[in-house]
Amino acid sequence: MTGLDMQMYIDGRWRDAASGGRIQVANPARSAEPAGSIPDGTAGDVDLAVAAAKAAQRGWSRLSLTERAAMVADAGARLAAIDPSGPEALTREMGKILAESTMDFQSPPWAWSHYLDNLDELDRILTDSRFDDTGRLEVRRRPVGVVGAIVPWNWPIALLGVKLGPALLAGNTVVAVPSPFASLGVLKAIEAIGAALPPGVVNVVTGAGDRVGAALSAHPDVDMIAFTGGPEAGRAVAQALGSRLRRGVFELGGNDPAVLLDDVVVDDDLIRRLVAAFAVTSGQVCFAVKRLYVHESLLDDVTARLGDALHDIVVGDGLDPDVTMGPLANERQFTRFTGLLAEAESSGAQVKSYGRMRDKAGWEGGYFHLPTLVTGVGARERIVTEEQFGPALPILGFRTEREAVELVNSTPYGLTSSVWTSDPNRGWAMAGEIDAGVTFINKHGMAAFDPGAPFGGVKASGYGREMGMEGLLEFTWTQQISDRQIPG
Repeated sequence: MTGLDMQMYIDGRWRDAASGGRIQVANPARSAEPAGSIPDGTAGDVDLAVAAAKAAQRGWSRLSLTERAAMVADAGARLAAIDPSGPEALTREMGKILAESTMDFQSPPWAWSHYLDNLDELDRILTDSRFDDTGRLEVRRRPVGVVGAIVPWNWPIALLGVKLGPALLAGNTVVAVPSPFASLGVLKAIEAIGAALPPGVVNVVTGAGDRVGAALSAHPDVDMIAFTGGPEAGRAVAQALGSRLRRGVFELGGNDPAVLLDDVVVDDDLIRRLVAAFAVTSGQVCFAVKRLYVHESLLDDVTARLGDALHDIVVGDGLDPDVTMGPLANERQFTRFTGLLAEAESSGAQVKSYGRMRDKAGWEGGYFHLPTLVTGVGARERIVTEEQFGPALPILGFRTEREAVELVNSTPYGLTSSVWTSDPNRGWAMAGEIDAGVTFINKHGMAAFDPGAPFGGVKASGYGREMGMEGLLEFTWTQQISDRQIPG
């Protein structure tokens, strides 16, 4: 093997898979060049990790909230100070530019700050005591126990972080299964995080998702699964949990719309923010703008300005400092994405690419695609109704606000959305008509998020919430303890 060869992390120790097998991790920018290798775990490795988490959970939960918070804060500080080898490993294995990989490693401390800065409020929520002349009533929020965290390849450290921090603060222990396309970065993150926590509190098992993810979901000692990924895998996990009557939080992606009303000011700032919201991580982000609905009076101007802005994007190896967009993460995603574009074009849509290649000679060696606008496309084409997860933006016109709302709500998804207008009252009114877990007004994307607010979807985008106090309470169950004597 060449590249970065890593072990999985169980009970505070680094170890190979019990079978000895390994998975070679490809570099999507240079498909003939391996990024490294990871252990090819099996159900037996999951058993070891769950046993370690279960053994550690009681002692971890008996610590005070202040004690757990101190260790979580230490873990966050260690992660924030990680050396460049962590982000570099993530870029090599999944392709995104190094600045985004660095942000991925910085995301968990940012997400955890909401809890760590509000420990008094959190303590009151976890134990609510009430006294009156009838006696005492306590409503306690107790940890569910062992949490399985299944995370995808696009922002794996951030998406592990929004599960890990609140789960640990609530008193749970965690067994994480990262995608085999992005396990190296997660393991580098665990090098930092694990050093701050007792053995068994956090464990990571690597391997094929249909094997280790399935074993984790079906394990009798796993009390809950927090899952981020595609709908097909999410359904399989939900079915496994349902058969055991266990809980889950599911974020299953989105087909996120942005609506530009007729009064919006079309200027360079608007175009810049729209490009950032759709092109981040080559469009491979659950909450990226994936459908743009523009009032017909603005359609031509917005489309032309977006094309002009996309000319500045440089596509290539994410480790190259001159590159502003990396490749798609793997062959499967590249094939699906390009197939959706070809299907739209064959149906009569105009498919136009922009930007430039950083290295024309090496272009065919990676899963590269230039940023693309799709116009003249029907509202029922798959490039519009499905989550394409790539650097393409279908643009559709509308005449009335009612029509815009109907178009926005016409897909099975409902994760994030945005309304852009010069009149905040119009924006807030339309937001109340949109079926989405999150609706932004005059913003969209990473800069729009508040770690103190709940995040999650409706319809096929999943259920349950992450982030905010609501996200932490997902990892608890409620116990009433009372000696009250209510007069009869």
